[in-house]
Amino acid sequence: MDNRFLLERISPEEAGISSSQVALCLKSLMHGRTEMNGFMAAKDGKVFAEAWWKPYGPELVHSNHSFGKSYTATAIGIALGEGKLSLDEKMTDIFAEEIRERKIQVSELAKKITLRHVLSMSSGHEKHPPVTEDWIGDYFKTPVIYEPGTRFLYNSSGSFLLGAVIKKKTGQNLKEYLTPRLFDKIGIDAGRFVWLKFHNGIDAEPGTFATTEDNLRLAMLYCNGGSWKGEQLLPSEFVKEALSVQIENPYAPEQKDGRCGYGYQLWACSRPGVYRFDGGQGQYGIIWPEKGVVVSIHEGAMMPYGPQATLDTVYECLLDHIKDEPLPKNKAEWQSLLEMEEKLAISADEVNVPSVKENLTGKYRVTEGTPDPWMSIAPPGGEDFFRLFRTEYEQGGMKEFELVVCDEECIFTVDKKAAFTASLDGIWRRREVENVFPGLRDYCATARYINAYTLEITIHWLNSWAETKLRFEWQREKMYLTVMKLRLNEEDNWLVSHGQAEKVTA
Repeated sequence: MDNRFLLERISPEEAGISSSQVALCLKSLMHGRTEMNGFMAAKDGKVFAEAWWKPYGPELVHSNHSFGKSYTATAIGIALGEGKLSLDEKMTDIFAEEIRERKIQVSELAKKITLRHVLSMSSGHEKHPPVTEDWIGDYFKTPVIYEPGTRFLYNSSGSFLLGAVIKKKTGQNLKEYLTPRLFDKIGIDAGRFVWLKFHNGIDAEPGTFATTEDNLRLAMLYCNGGSWKGEQLLPSEFVKEALSVQIENPYAPEQKDGRCGYGYQLWACSRPGVYRFDGGQGQYGIIWPEKGVVVSIHEGAMMPYGPQATLDTVYECLLDHIKDEPLPKNKAEWQSLLEMEEKLAISADEVNVPSVKENLTGKYRVTEGTPDPWMSIAPPGGEDFFRLFRTEYEQGGMKEFELVVCDEECIFTVDKKAAFTASLDGIWRRREVENVFPGLRDYCATARYINAYTLEITIHWLNSWAETKLRFEWQREKMYLTVMKLRLNEEDNWLVSHGQAEKVTA
C-alpha cells in the first residue's frame, strides 16, 4: 500500500490501555458462541491492537453482511454533499417510472416515504417486503400501515433501494461512485474490495467483502466527523445525524444492543455515546467519537446470542479500560501481547480415516437434485440468499463431479472447473479456487470418513465465516449426496439439500 495510506501502529499503553488488558480482551472474545476471524482497534487514528486467527489474515476480504449498509449510506451522504439529492425527497418520486411500469397502486402513506425514512428504517411497513428478482417492485407493493418516521422496522429492501437511488442520481453503481470519493481517499483498495451485484446490475446489499482494516478506516471516517486528513469527505451534519438516534426501536426482537435506537443504516449501542456498523453473525465497526476509539471485527458468531456476547466483551474488556492519557510503557507486556497475537489460530477439524474403507475415487454424474458446494448465507427457515448473485445456470447446481481420494488428502472437482483439495489430517490449509463468486477464492477444506462408505468434505470459505459440508455415501451402486450449509443460528443451523449421482465409467 502507498505509504500515504499506512495507519500508524502504537502500543496499547500509548492508547491509554495496558497490553495485558488487550490480551485479556482477545482471550475473552474467544467465547463459546463465536469463531473469531479478525480484530483491530485504534485510537485517534492509530492502531493499538490487531489480530487474525490463522488461516484468516489482514489481506483477506471478508463478508460484511449488513455492515455493507453503512457503505451504501456513506454513498448517500457523499451524494448529498455534492447536491445530487435531498434526504427529504420522496421515494415514489425517485422511482416514479418503475412504479408506473409495474402499475402499482401506491397508498397515500407510501407516498410520504422519504430517503431519510429509508436511511433510518422507519418507512412504515408492517412487514419486511419479500426479496425476489423484482425487489424494487416488491418494496412499493408492500403495504405501509404506519406513518413514515414513527415506527422502526429493520428493512433490507430499503437498503437495496438506496443503492438504486445512487445509480439513478449519479449514473454509477455504488462501488464505481465510491472509488474516487471514498476508497481512494481513505486507503481502501478498490481492486480488492468485492461488491456483488443483483441480476439487474445494481450493486447488492448484503454484497460487500472488505478487509478488517477497510472497515476500520470507514469507522475512523465517521469517528472524525466525516473528515480524513483535513478533507471533508462526508458532510459533517450528515455524520452527526447518522451517529444519533433517528428512531427508537424498543420492540425490536434483537438482544439488548438491538433495542437502543437506530441512526442512518447503523445502530446505537448500550454504551452511551457508542455506535456501530453492524452485519449479521458479528461483523462490527464500533465507533466511540468522544474518545476517538474505533474497533473493527470479523467473526462467525452464533445467532442470536453470540454477537451480543462479542459486544459485551468489547465494552467490558476494552472500552471500559481505555484512559484519556497514555500509560507508562511496558515493553514486556507489549511483547507478550504481540507473541499471543501471532499464535492465534482456528482449531483443527475432527479426523477419522478407518483402516477399511470404500474406494470412492471416480467420476460421477448428478442424476437427482441440485446440490452445490458454493458459499451460502441463509437465514433460519429461508433459502440461500446468495443465489441472487449467481447466474441462472449456476443456480442449477453441479452437473458432475470427480473424487480422487489419496492417503493424505482428497481432491473434489466440480463440473471439471473448480477443484478443492481437502486435507485428511484436519488442518486448515489456505488455498484458492475459482468459483461462482469472482474475487472470493480463498478457502480451506478438510475431509474425514463418517463410516467406511461415507466421506465428508468440509469447505471453510475464508472470505466469510461460511461453511459447506458435503457427504458422499456409496450405497447399492449409487452415490447419495447430502449438502449442509452453515446458517450460524441456534434456531435452524443448517440449510440442507440432497441429491444422487451415478458413477461414470470410461
